[in-house]
Amino acid sequence: MKTSSVQQRLGAVLGAAALALGVGVASVLVAPPAGASSGVVAPLPAKTYSLSSYYGPRCMPVAGASTWHLGQDMGAARGVRVGAIADGVVLKAGATPGFGQVVVVRHTIGGRTVSSVYGHVVDGDRYVRAGQKVSAGQRIADVGSSGNSTGPHLHLEVWNGVYGAGATHTDPLTYLRGRGVDLRATATRVAVRSTPTSCTYYASSQVNLRSGPSTTSPVLAVVPRAATLTAKPGAASGTWRQVTYGARTGWVSASYVTPRRPATAPPTTTAPAAPTAKTAYVNVASLNLRTGASTSSGVVAHLAKGTKVTRVAAPSKGWVKITTGGRTGYVWAAYLTSTAPAKPTTPTAPTATVAYVNAASLNLRAKPSTASAVVARLAKGTKVTQVAAPSKGWVKVKAGTRTGYVATSYLTTKAPATKPGTTTPAAKVSYVTVASLNLRAKASTSSSVLARLAKGTKVTHVGAASKGWQKVTVGKRTGFVSTAYLSATKPR
Repeated sequence: MKTSSVQQRLGAVLGAAALALGVGVASVLVAPPAGASSGVVAPLPAKTYSLSSYYGPRCMPVAGASTWHLGQDMGAARGVRVGAIADGVVLKAGATPGFGQVVVVRHTIGGRTVSSVYGHVVDGDRYVRAGQKVSAGQRIADVGSSGNSTGPHLHLEVWNGVYGAGATHTDPLTYLRGRGVDLRATATRVAVRSTPTSCTYYASSQVNLRSGPSTTSPVLAVVPRAATLTAKPGAASGTWRQVTYGARTGWVSASYVTPRRPATAPPTTTAPAAPTAKTAYVNVASLNLRTGASTSSGVVAHLAKGTKVTRVAAPSKGWVKITTGGRTGYVWAAYLTSTAPAKPTTPTAPTATVAYVNAASLNLRAKPSTASAVVARLAKGTKVTQVAAPSKGWVKVKAGTRTGYVATSYLTTKAPATKPGTTTPAAKVSYVTVASLNLRAKASTSSSVLARLAKGTKVTHVGAASKGWQKVTVGKRTGFVSTAYLSATKPR
């Protein structure tokens, strides 16, 4: 009997058992069946996934994605259990660029060292840690959509050797099928496997088309924003993409390439016109003044928006030589304007000697600069005494025994209705709704785990939730948890 037939009958029996017991089939199917005596299993339960993007050259599906797909994508609902394909040891679990959250496992299969990678999962270190031994089919993660992803799916990679140490990638579909695990047979849908002959991209901003994959390579042309680029699937080198613009083929940084056309239509000229006036002004937040007309040249200074500059020579290939404040160098001409910026209005500071903080939290700094060290954080309603007159949006104040500088826009002459600290709002409590919830040191999945909270654990909120995270206190510990796994009602 074929393996797929056995799997189908096993699924039917387990499904019947699940109905009799009053539980879901997914909770019965703890681990997918192994391949024929190979000790290798599928990473997702049967009939919970579809096969989508395949291993091999491709067009970028989203900005920042690779052009050679190193794995097999398995589309599934968020939260579907992800199991290790074989016994092994966890090499990595947690955050990583591109994948967002990932788990990497080293195996010995058939006497050979193999590594498996599970990308875009919900929380890479929720179930496992680096150095931990796992068994085939053991739950190591949940399907998610973290990192560069178009939707919930598992990105599975298989490498011959130790991942990150000279290993070579291989087609996961072919590798598993050779060990008795046919992902096609247990998928709900199988996409047609084909490689496009050409890819169409767009410049997300003005970018240089260079002769090679390096900022030191000569510029062949300046590609305007929203211009159409074509490329061959897989044509890339690291963070560079080989594209064709008009009649020229060269390299652009992947940071400036997107598969979706920007909202603004491309300008009619290949390079923005530089101001014709001899005097110009910087029209971006920060502009590099360089020693030469190249992005690889050293930076002489960072020019703030509105800085007045004098052109020394006519623009050439998008660059112009200028002088400002006793310094001479080169800047990109597109970031200059002949119109002087309007002078920013400085918030009016309270005229009274005594003022009050009107923001939830205000930094008291050692000097009148956001780059200066924070001496203290002042709560809303804190009374301060002005030590000197305001200057350039800052004022020197004394708060308690501390003296420093605060931004005048966050002060008011009106005293709060009640003195700060006289009343304490009722603490809000919630309960953990999942089997295990990480209490983290910071509001990030890459932050260290302080504790694992069991289902039903009561937590007390500290402050308001922000960006999906809530600061809580439980017992003697304080940390951050995901708000998605909290409920105002205690679970049964």
